[in-house]
Amino acid sequence: MQDLRSHYAREFARFYVNSFPNKPCKPVPSKLEDLNFTEKSVLMDWEGGVLYQNLFRKVDELPADVLERHLDGGRYNIGDEVALRAAGFTADAARLEGEIYKARQQIEEKKLQDLIARNNAADEARRNAPKTPKNISFNDPSAVAFRRQHNLSDDIGAGL
Repeated sequence: MQDLRSHYAREFARFYVNSFPNKPCKPVPSKLEDLNFTEKSVLMDWEGGVLYQNLFRKVDELPADVLERHLDGGRYNIGDEVALRAAGFTADAARLEGEIYKARQQIEEKKLQDLIARNNAADEARRNAPKTPKNISFNDPSAVAFRRQHNLSDDIGAGL
């Protein structure tokens, strides 16, 4: 446990010196209230939030199923990111959100590839379709519209 505390102290000192170079370094915070808003915000985002998570996570606030998945190597489900973030597991929540985003991007890319393949197949089918003219009847709406447009008579010349 002492090794872990000294590791956190080194990491906090490194964070504070890098993030606030003109301020004297604070002691390692024991609770979140020991930091002001700016320090909290910067610490949450610093190097993926790992130090924030290590200092302030509350294991006892995780739902049992999420805790089980955490102890099982972090094999989380979609939706666990909310509980993780609420319990201070910011690094795990950010990692999970990144994985969800990547998975959604892959799904969208797959849908786009399928759509392109379908469109290409339809285009190829249209290109390979026989080029025979379509026969239309005299009373077809398009034929009637054409005659009206060009002021042609509807008389078919039957001579009656």
